[in-house]
Amino acid sequence: MIAISPLAQLTALQTHALFKLRVDVFVVEQQCPFAEIDDIDAHPDTRHLLAWDDSELLGCARVFPTDSGSRFGRFVVDPAARGTGLGHDIMRTGIDYTRRFPGDLVIEAQSGLVGYYAGFGFVAEGEEVLDAGIPHVTMRLAR
Repeated sequence: MIAISPLAQLTALQTHALFKLRVDVFVVEQQCPFAEIDDIDAHPDTRHLLAWDDSELLGCARVFPTDSGSRFGRFVVDPAARGTGLGHDIMRTGIDYTRRFPGDLVIEAQSGLVGYYAGFGFVAEGEEVLDAGIPHVTMRLAR
């Protein structure tokens, strides 16, 4: 089940699970020490997509409106759930949720995942840039 919620409506343990999964993957697995928890997480317009299996968080992402559309990011699937289709379900849920916002949906894709996101209709734009030492490409889903 994928729940959609602002941070303020999550319990303390759900918030802990959200941040733990992201830190475990982005900071530890990908060896990328950076400020993983930011003010966007707590913004009232940000929604967290949380894929739960009972009380275990298996994947998550966040979406939020911008002046020109919306953003999708902090997308992660627990290593134990990779290859199960859960990532696809989270992406579809995020894309569907952001249809309520005018404008395009933008992601900052890790370069190795450009093909994955292209499968959802995203198109790469601009040059590859390093973000916290990891190559990224801006991608856009036109509406």
